[in-house]
Amino acid sequence: MDENVIIIGSGIGGLTCGSFLAKHGFKVTILEQHFKPGGYVTSYKRNGFAFDVVHVIGGLKKGAPIERIFSYLGIDKKVDFIEVEKTFKFVYPDVTVDCYADVNKYERELINHFPDEKENIPRYFETKKKIWAEIQESYYRPNLFQMTFYPLRFPNLVRYQDITYREFLDRFFRNEKLKEILGSGWGYLGLNSPRISALFMIGMYMSYHTGGAWFPKGGYQAMSDSFADTFKKLGGVLRLKTGVKRVIVEKNRAAGVELSTGEKIRAKYIISNADTKQTFLNLVGEGNLSKGFADKIKGLRPSVSGFVVHLGVKMDLPEELNCGCVMSFPDYGTAEEQFKLAERNEMLTDPAKMGFGLSISTMKDPGLAPDGCHALDIIYMPAPYQYKDRWMSEDKERYKEFKEKIADNLIKAAEKLVPGLTEHIVVKDINTPLTYERYTSATEGCWYDAACTPDQSLLKRTPSKTPVEGLYLTGAKSFLGPGMFGAINSGMFTADIILKGKLTCGKIMLKEGGQI
Repeated sequence: MDENVIIIGSGIGGLTCGSFLAKHGFKVTILEQHFKPGGYVTSYKRNGFAFDVVHVIGGLKKGAPIERIFSYLGIDKKVDFIEVEKTFKFVYPDVTVDCYADVNKYERELINHFPDEKENIPRYFETKKKIWAEIQESYYRPNLFQMTFYPLRFPNLVRYQDITYREFLDRFFRNEKLKEILGSGWGYLGLNSPRISALFMIGMYMSYHTGGAWFPKGGYQAMSDSFADTFKKLGGVLRLKTGVKRVIVEKNRAAGVELSTGEKIRAKYIISNADTKQTFLNLVGEGNLSKGFADKIKGLRPSVSGFVVHLGVKMDLPEELNCGCVMSFPDYGTAEEQFKLAERNEMLTDPAKMGFGLSISTMKDPGLAPDGCHALDIIYMPAPYQYKDRWMSEDKERYKEFKEKIADNLIKAAEKLVPGLTEHIVVKDINTPLTYERYTSATEGCWYDAACTPDQSLLKRTPSKTPVEGLYLTGAKSFLGPGMFGAINSGMFTADIILKGKLTCGKIMLKEGGQI
């Protein structure tokens, strides 16, 4: 086969897409500006500590969607995955709730804490299971015939597609504390319950409840490196430290790319794993788009970014903190307060009032730090890109001092969970939205491409096959949404468009328990 493909960006969606196409005989080149593959699905090391950017991946139980993809590509033979019992731990002043990956255990946990809602909790989970089944069924063979009968085949997707997760919860529960706790996993998608799409939030939770929560032994760089190795063994070419300046468009068709060095490479298919605004407004250029489409892209609201302190500590940590991510809030309503402040380009600064996430990778894989030590992340969201004149970044010394001060406050906040944390720090590394922008080129350092609001979710996101002939999208921008689960599936579906249905017609997207 002499059909060439260029993929811009080696995020997990781009790596997945490239691997599928290479496996099916296409000549694929992935261009990555960074010196290592993975995008946000990556790790880095400081003085013997390995820090991961992401936390746990869902869908790796036998027969679950990600497991089927990994098995088909052979990733499962290259990486060992460690199962994590609890996806989240939700910590509030008067209650701590463990969000188990096992949906039955989680249901019992909630009933134990909220017996006044014991009749409604099972009904809530049953509805989520029905929605998840429809989400899975809706993308097996997407075609015009299916879309014609969409409302009849997928009544729950139609019923809940335009509401927020908070509105969804209001249909089941009266207890306000329970409703806030049930939405506390919002950190994995970037918007809290009153703002986020109900269907995206349900999909995120159910990917763990049905497929388990997992962590790759060796960290996420090991997983991305295995993808890159698989891709290259299938005949793909991965060019690192290779920036793309623009997509070459000729007669409304993407015909190739021009690199930052001036080199031009032509291809029949161009696939962008860069974020939506970067793809169309910077790489393609507004002049190559219709006014209506350009206005739509300019009007997209980007997702949040975050402020993250990565710490290497020499101390013992409580086993009870072992989960995907601890979400800790000093009061009910803290998340909403942080989002309202972010709308004004502000952040909480009082450690006693800050809500945060805490993830400890070494509780899953002790090999990521020296003996007797732990690697952990403390996460504050949302962190506005324009905070304090873009984090005082015009002056490097002021920028460094400013982020150190915020980091110290966040560490003090985390001492509610880890007393004495400050005294045991061996390594400290701080990331702001500017850090994520620099390493990934994501618009304003955003983590999830377009914000996951109801009006920017599912079929309302930018389609994988774009109005520019020959240009395709993959990754977090797809109708499946952000996160590793969505991005990996997106990589497969974009490849399947080019492969004209060879993947989804019985080979990969089988029913639960099906065999390849």
